[in-house]
Amino acid sequence: MAIRITKTRKRIKLQALGALIFMCVLLAYLFTSVALRSVNVSMSVQLQNKKNSLIQMEMDNKNLSKEIQGLSDYERVMAIAKEAGLSLNNNNVIKFKSGE
Repeated sequence: MAIRITKTRKRIKLQALGALIFMCVLLAYLFTSVALRSVNVSMSVQLQNKKNSLIQMEMDNKNLSKEIQGLSDYERVMAIAKEAGLSLNNNNVIKFKSGE
């Protein structure tokens, strides 16, 4: 009696190789999706922090602008000039509009 040898080994090896490649691709996909979500969340937090600091700086700028307007008030400047012994000479006054 002759024994037949079937060639099922190659088929099993190819199936195992295909399953291994599939698992590697699946693991790579899962890893990259988790990594990308993590990066996205961290960038969103950074963006929110930048927006908050920008809002704070805008509020500080508005407060400083109001303070500058109060300090450059004409009456205040004239009071300080009188305390220093200075007087206004209308012949030497040059007026500028803001923005010039």
